[in-house]
Amino acid sequence: MINRIRVRPLLICVFLFLQFLGIPALGSATTIVAVRTPTDIYLGVDSKVTGVRPDGTVYYEVKCKIGQVGKIFFAGAGPYEYEPTGLNIRLLLIEAQRPGASVDQTVERFETLYADALTRTSRTAQKESPMVYQKYFLNGHVYMYFFAFENETPRYFGRTFTIRSSNDPVTVGIEQRDCPPGCPGTEPTIHGIGYAEVMKKLSSNALKTRPPIQVITEVIEASIREDPDHKSGGPIDILHLNRDGARWVQKKKECPEIQP
Repeated sequence: MINRIRVRPLLICVFLFLQFLGIPALGSATTIVAVRTPTDIYLGVDSKVTGVRPDGTVYYEVKCKIGQVGKIFFAGAGPYEYEPTGLNIRLLLIEAQRPGASVDQTVERFETLYADALTRTSRTAQKESPMVYQKYFLNGHVYMYFFAFENETPRYFGRTFTIRSSNDPVTVGIEQRDCPPGCPGTEPTIHGIGYAEVMKKLSSNALKTRPPIQVITEVIEASIREDPDHKSGGPIDILHLNRDGARWVQKKKECPEIQP
């Protein structure tokens, strides 16, 4: 059974806003595909990141988009960081950690921290450049995916942050997609974002006929190939998690080794 296929609308082009302010920054359009089974999690992500310098010139970099903080692994599509407003996925997830806290509690705290930072960033855009705010921030979405094992159960947490209101005060809404409970307990499910037409064609029988790693690779390669704007690009990094830990199925040199 295929569950919660997410397609990619226009992502928040934070790098354009930062360029407008004369600050070099990174922006990206990401393809993320994850498969959860009752015993395993497989996560695949592309590598292409588009950057823009203060003078407006564009450059491309290869980045590892899969991160780890403690026992939680994550991937996201949207802003990477903006230090003046405290917008930093990794640092905010570290701040959300508490001794003895469950993964649910950590993700819940991260939600609040990240929403606050994204609100500050959006209000800065609204103040400094209303045109940029209207075009790239208002009604924009940021996607976050978190994966972990807890009590020998594979856990998936999907969060969509949406920037609302064209007038003060700017607010950020949060949509939650968790598995469990929002998925079958005995059937594989697939989650992710990518080029919309590719994701729409993903058959509900894909995981019945091909193994997860093959499905992930095929979907990401198709998303990269079919996207007319070439916003995603290889190589593809794939991570495998089970109750015994995590391991890289394939990775580039930019991806760090798994921390115990």
